[in-house]
Amino acid sequence: MRFQRWLFLLKICVSVTLFARGWLTWKWDSPVRSLIWQEDWWSSLIEKTTGVSWRTFATTSDPWISGGLGAMGIILMSGAILPWIADRSCCRGIRWLLVPMTLLLLLDGFASWVAVDYRFGMAIEHTLQIVTPLALFLALGPNLSLPRWQLIVSIAAALTFIGHGCFAAGIHPVPLSYQNMTMNILGVSQDTAIRLLSVAGWLDLIVAICLFFPRTGIISLFYLITWGGATACARVVAHFDLNATGYALDPWAFETAVRTSHWLLPLLLLFLVRFKISPESPSEKAA
Repeated sequence: MRFQRWLFLLKICVSVTLFARGWLTWKWDSPVRSLIWQEDWWSSLIEKTTGVSWRTFATTSDPWISGGLGAMGIILMSGAILPWIADRSCCRGIRWLLVPMTLLLLLDGFASWVAVDYRFGMAIEHTLQIVTPLALFLALGPNLSLPRWQLIVSIAAALTFIGHGCFAAGIHPVPLSYQNMTMNILGVSQDTAIRLLSVAGWLDLIVAICLFFPRTGIISLFYLITWGGATACARVVAHFDLNATGYALDPWAFETAVRTSHWLLPLLLLFLVRFKISPESPSEKAA
């Protein structure tokens, strides 16, 4: 019974992540667009295969790129249904559709990395989001090994918080969005915001390492759950303004939702450690 509840929370995480990323892609664009407009990558190929100059391609390609990204967003939003049907006896093969969903999230994360000039932190910051469908794919597999699942998700969590920490601590330039959120929420100056972010960033790096030691693992998970949830919710809180004309939660509610894995997957790791959850037998699942 505990396993089924644990699996239910994992399904929620996957469903929310896919729908939120799909919505952001469909309505608010995606960094994948910048991949297509990498002149150094594609100009020679396009000119050789189509005879069209790069300048012509760049000025005429926007409509079909927008259409493709819109389709990608719809596919991801549709993927939010998969967790709820993938474990039914009549739909076992649907579980494999979680693999292309993972690849789409990987493509989005790769594009974000390219967009910030290949900074290491961005290369790993989206790892938890990318791994989320894969985590459910493994959990629904016939030979589920929870220790292996735990290791994969723990590594993903560590990478995500190391990536976040690299930016917050100033190892990479501290993003203006981080600074603005901190100033808006706490009402502090920019200098103070940068100092606070630096402390939080170094904590991220330390906790990501401590996650793998028995004596500090549970404390680290509590930190990941709390700080992962706080940084996700910061997107809504920092931009909340009842006095703004036409204020809406979109896209900030979806920016928060897409980061659900940053706190919910660590919570599921904590459940595995604290409650010693184990997979149920096929007969129990069927019941």
